[in-house]
Amino acid sequence: MRPPVNNGIIWVQGIEGAKAYQMPANSNIMLLDSDNEGVFYIKTSDNIGMCNLRIFDYTERTAENMSNTAVAVDMSQYVTHDELNEIIKNIGGAKNEQSVSTDRTTKSSK
Repeated sequence: MRPPVNNGIIWVQGIEGAKAYQMPANSNIMLLDSDNEGVFYIKTSDNIGMCNLRIFDYTERTAENMSNTAVAVDMSQYVTHDELNEIIKNIGGAKNEQSVSTDRTTKSSK
């Protein structure tokens, strides 16, 4: 009788199963929990075989929930090109007539 194919996925039963999973020294493995949906473990062992277990929760990304995800950026901490040009002008005084361009090249105003 052939053993069942696991397609490279290692299933354990709860955290106790993850703790009991044997592995060689200097290795890392991901274990999926068959008792708790959405939980997986990363188990690592050092050069003498001592193990560390980290627990993670995961959720599936779908087209529906990805389109509703927005990243908020606080733009108050940034300056505009015009503001940066004004700062450059104030720092350099009359000697510095460089400005910042949006096309990533330096312009010199005359």
